[in-house]
Amino acid sequence: MSKVNLLDVAYTAYQVDDLDLMERFLLDFGMTRSARTDKALYMRGTGANHHVHVARLGSENKFLGGAFKVATIEELEKATQIPGASSIEKIDEPGGGLRVTLTTPNKHTIWLEHGVASVPEMTVRRSYRMNFASEHLRHNSAVRQRPEPTPVLRIGHFVLWVPDAISEINWFMQHFALVPADYICAPAEPEPITVGTFLRYDRGQEYVEHHAILINQSKFFGCHHSSYEVLDLDAVTAGHDYLVGKGWNLDAGVGRHYLGSLIYDYWLDPFGFRVEHYTDTDLINDDYVPVRFVGGAHETTQWGMAPPPSFFD
Repeated sequence: MSKVNLLDVAYTAYQVDDLDLMERFLLDFGMTRSARTDKALYMRGTGANHHVHVARLGSENKFLGGAFKVATIEELEKATQIPGASSIEKIDEPGGGLRVTLTTPNKHTIWLEHGVASVPEMTVRRSYRMNFASEHLRHNSAVRQRPEPTPVLRIGHFVLWVPDAISEINWFMQHFALVPADYICAPAEPEPITVGTFLRYDRGQEYVEHHAILINQSKFFGCHHSSYEVLDLDAVTAGHDYLVGKGWNLDAGVGRHYLGSLIYDYWLDPFGFRVEHYTDTDLINDDYVPVRFVGGAHETTQWGMAPPPSFFD
C-alpha cells in the first residue's frame, strides 16, 4: 500500500486529575480555551486548528497519544489498511471530524484525523525583524515586548519515549511519508548505535521543519515533550519571564539546540509533563544530508541553559 501523507501535527492528549489547574497553566503558557466539557479541556493556539492540546479528566496522570491531520478522507482510508488500525470513526467531541486510531509497536496511540472544524485565526503581531551586522531588516520600526503569556501559534512536533526505538522508527517510516532528518547515536563498536531519529515530512524539494516527531529509546514510556511554535526570540523570552513570575516549574531554557537549531524554552506543567516554546528551527528538503550525532548531553545545546541530566534519560 502507498504511504499515508501527513499534513501536520494536530495535538497531543493527556489524562490529568485536575482540569482547572491544567487550564490555568496553559493560559499562562499562551494557549486559549477552545472548548471544555465535564470530562475534557481543549486548548488552541492562534491558528485555525480547533485545538492543539487535549486534557482528559482521570485519576491517573498519563500521556494518552498524539494526533496528525491528513488532507483527505482518502488518506484515512489508506490508514485503515495499516495492521491493527481501526475503521474510520466519527469524532464525538468538540471539533468533530473523522479519525482512524493506530497502535505503534511500542503501544503508543496515534490518531489520524480529517475534517475537524476550523476556528477563526487570532490576531497577533508580526514577528520582529532583526538588524544583524551583516543584514539590516528592521527600518523605522521599534521592538516593544513585555513579559506576557506568549501566544502559541501551533503545535510543531512531539517526542516519544519508547523501549525499542528501531521498531518504532521503522513503523513510522513504513506507513507514513516521513524520512529521517538527523539521528541520535550512542557510542559503540564497530559503529555507533541509533537510539533516536528525528523524522520530517517527505515532500521532495519543498522545505519543511526539521522534524515532526522524534522517536527516542528510553527507560521511560510516554511523551518526552510536546512543542509549540511562537513568533520569535522576543516571544520566547517574554513568555519565559512571565512563567518565571507566575512560579511555574522551569525545566531548561532559554537556549539553542544543536540538532534542528531551534531556540527552546522547556517547562513542566503541574502534572510533570514537559512542554516547549520554540522558534527559528531549520527548514530542510531532500537536499539535506542527515547528521549522525554522537556526543554527550552537554553537546546538544549550543548556548543557553542546558537541559538537566534527567532530560536525556
